Amino acid sequence: MNGNLEESLELHSKAHETQASESHKGYIENVEEKLVTLALDEEMGQEADQETDEYVDVCRSGLMIYRQMHDELFEHQKEGVSFLYSLYRDGRTGGILADDMGLGKTVQMIAFLSGMFDSELVRSVLVIMPVTLVNNWMQEFVKWAPGIRVKIFHGTSKKERSQNLEQVQSQKGVLLTSYQMILANWEQLSNFDQRSFVWDYVILDEAHKIKSPSAKTTKAVHAIPAKNRILLTGTPVQNNLQELWALFDFACQGALLGTAKTFRVEYENPITKAREKDATPGEKALGLKISENLMAIIQPYFLRRSKGELQKLKSEQGSRSPGEENHVTLEMPDLPRKNDFIVWVYLTPMQEEIYKNFLSLDHIKELLMTTRSPLAELTVLKKLCDHPRLLSAQACLQLGLEVSDYSEQEDGEEGMSSDMTQAIKHISENVLIKESGKLRFLVALLEKLQEEGHQTLVFSLSRKMLDIIERILTRRHFKLMRIDGTVTCLAERQKRVQAFQNDKSYSVFLLTTQVGGVGLTLTAATRVVIFDPSWNPATDAQAVDRAYRIGQKENVVIYRLITCGTVEERIYRRQVFKDSLTRQSTGDKKNPFRYFSKQELRELFTLEDARSSATQLQLQSLHANQRVSDPKLDKHVAYLHLLEMFGISDHDLMYTCETGHEEQAEDEEEHRYIEHRVQKAQELVQLESELIDTQRRKSRFS
Repeated sequence: MNGNLEESLELHSKAHETQASESHKGYIENVEEKLVTLALDEEMGQEADQETDEYVDVCRSGLMIYRQMHDELFEHQKEGVSFLYSLYRDGRTGGILADDMGLGKTVQMIAFLSGMFDSELVRSVLVIMPVTLVNNWMQEFVKWAPGIRVKIFHGTSKKERSQNLEQVQSQKGVLLTSYQMILANWEQLSNFDQRSFVWDYVILDEAHKIKSPSAKTTKAVHAIPAKNRILLTGTPVQNNLQELWALFDFACQGALLGTAKTFRVEYENPITKAREKDATPGEKALGLKISENLMAIIQPYFLRRSKGELQKLKSEQGSRSPGEENHVTLEMPDLPRKNDFIVWVYLTPMQEEIYKNFLSLDHIKELLMTTRSPLAELTVLKKLCDHPRLLSAQACLQLGLEVSDYSEQEDGEEGMSSDMTQAIKHISENVLIKESGKLRFLVALLEKLQEEGHQTLVFSLSRKMLDIIERILTRRHFKLMRIDGTVTCLAERQKRVQAFQNDKSYSVFLLTTQVGGVGLTLTAATRVVIFDPSWNPATDAQAVDRAYRIGQKENVVIYRLITCGTVEERIYRRQVFKDSLTRQSTGDKKNPFRYFSKQELRELFTLEDARSSATQLQLQSLHANQRVSDPKLDKHVAYLHLLEMFGISDHDLMYTCETGHEEQAEDEEEHRYIEHRVQKAQELVQLESELIDTQRRKSRFS
């Protein structure tokens, strides 16, 4: 009656021994049978509990992932996995994970896919990336999700590629390939067994590769059928908001931001105009409201966190998140301090004379009267800022520079190695240094850093410039490592990276910005020199991130070398303008300070006072007392001021100011106009997006 079957069985057994009866016997058999059944139920229940306990619901999103993997993810990475699953769960067929570089987007993606495969919600996944990252993705899959079948669609063997593709399509798994391969093989990847093949997920890493809608690569990835599309990029906007439109056009298959033309008129133009320093109060107010509306539209499809933001959040919230008491909480390790300096250096007298002579040419005056692209002429000016010997051998002769017999070749990243070493073979390093203001500063800086025991990364856009730097440093007995576009073997690149990481005797690593700025971890370095600024701020930011990322233990100092009064000062101003667009349109800053006007951005073909920098003076007045420092850094900065340069600006203090109340509409009529414009913009892109989505669905089922 009390349900104690064990005691009941014992009593009935004793009774049966005392006086055997069929009723006792039948009861005993019945109880024994029930006990066996209960034991089996309990064992199965324990196994089920154990199996359930092996998996964890990530941030209560509904996606279960393996506990061991879950407990090794940082909190922001768990939230990223939860975001990726929310896209699937809520029926959104695409999105963008745009975390800052070095926060583990690859790991978040693999953890998400692991949960999706375990839950049998996906069968086939295609991941597209730059070729330099293919091995890295494979290694991360092996480390984090060894149970997933992962194949590579790359290499010279067409047969092997086809076998790997067929295996993933016919069974299940992940196929890794490169943007290069997509260009030539998108049709093969879009078909299986002579029928169209629809991937469950197409994932793009370094997705800003498709920022140009008209590019062949963009068209090729669009042509591959997919139920869901995810983009990973640390730089969703590099130059203009059309790039953001292009990313969402792919991710959401045209069903979010309307057509490119409407987006440009209704969103990009007002936001860009509002970022100019000389914009009217009405233009600024309209731009702010339009950018807020844009952020509201993309918010469910877009996740972006910066290192600084996560560090700040961690210090505010403490070490444990609410609701996570039963799970291991792994916080992102504290990143050390980063000081990002702009060092304003001088042109040498010879550089300044050549620069002025070039600007006075009739050819330049004619150029300014036409609509022709000034890119070639701007490239010459950029070279002059770095070193006159970057010009052609013929130009060097005309300029009266001492030259060797030298046949110039193109300085393309993927081309043959230049013959710069031959061109400077008989030129002394002292002459080479005297001809460039940047080199004067760089050599003195590197000698000091070597003396202090630092390892330094030196980035340049030009292989020829690296040739000159290498020649000088080698003569001065620096132990160097180098990677540029001529080092095409991935294994060789990794070998050089490991040597630098593990051997403190290497004091300098020379890298071209295009090749060395992506996919490498060089946390042994605590100093980074950007020798020449890129037009694209994201390019330089990626280079800096080679050293300043998770795993860095020491404070990092960056030196961006810019020549006073030259085209480089204009390039830097342009970088700041582009960066402010990114911050306002993707939510990094609601309303960042406006530093420069559009007119200032146009003045490329002038040389201001080459012995001072208006930009440095402006930034000094805004940020003079904000630098985070310590006695050791103060001493180092004092040393820098002893070298040949005008001054230092703190690049990392940019956007620490926000504008005040000037963005308010001036009167009720203007306020109504702004509200009408915002409503009209949203309705237009919504109608166009719905139309595009309807057409896409019809074509899928026809």
